Amino acid sequence: MIKRTISTIVLWAVVIGTIVWFGATGGVVLLAVFSTLAQYEFNNLLEKCGLPPWKWATLALGFAMVLQAGLNLKCGYYLPSLMAVALTLGALSCAQNPTAHNRLAGSVLSIAYVPGMMMFYGFILGFWSLIPALQSYDYPDQAGIYMAIWVIAVAKFTDVGGYLVGRAIGRHKLAPSISPGKTWEGVVGGLALAIVVGMLSWKFGPDALHDMLSPTSALLLPLPIGIAAIVSDLSESVFKRRAGLKDSGNAIPGIGGALDLADSLLLAGPVAFALLVLTTK
Repeated sequence: MIKRTISTIVLWAVVIGTIVWFGATGGVVLLAVFSTLAQYEFNNLLEKCGLPPWKWATLALGFAMVLQAGLNLKCGYYLPSLMAVALTLGALSCAQNPTAHNRLAGSVLSIAYVPGMMMFYGFILGFWSLIPALQSYDYPDQAGIYMAIWVIAVAKFTDVGGYLVGRAIGRHKLAPSISPGKTWEGVVGGLALAIVVGMLSWKFGPDALHDMLSPTSALLLPLPIGIAAIVSDLSESVFKRRAGLKDSGNAIPGIGGALDLADSLLLAGPVAFALLVLTTK
């Protein structure tokens, strides 16, 4: 518990420090690096599951996808074409080597599961451009940073609430065959904390956040985002269980690997972005 708490504080300090010193661009680069580390660990899980991807090709493409989404680079428009060519060539290789089917499937899953969902945080970083009320801001890209941090805080505090409440009073197992430690009491506690954090961070947050979210959205959106975070966490547990591992890595004391840190963020990103587009003022 102590190691987990210290790691959490250090990680948030790294995120905030990077943004303070390097702004939105630094945040995007940090996001791309973090996504690539998580994808690297996911590639290792896929390999143990019998779906070994083309490791370095998928990592390079994944890094470019997240970077392009956050920085809106014009060269990123060529990424879908590059992906189509790569997958076509991969499919052709299956004709001569039947086991290449597993590599092709693993590669597609590697790209879609980690960078394919993490790139939505890059879209959220640019979300301010969709809101007329923010066009007069001197530094409108900071609004996107606030929004991305808000989503990440809601998703991760769902984790924290589930962990604390589950340990304290958890009795009824949520999915014992997938993740024995998770309970329904933890789900309720996690979602409750997500709502509290979402509302408090909005209420005491910067004006840009108020311009992006209405009070009703700040109250209601943490619930579906929190549910997405829980489902996303469970999905990663399926891969770890299939691979016979407890953690995806050991780089972060008390938490595990980068993928263990990203697990609840993966599905929460696209769900949050879709909800923000639908509910923006």
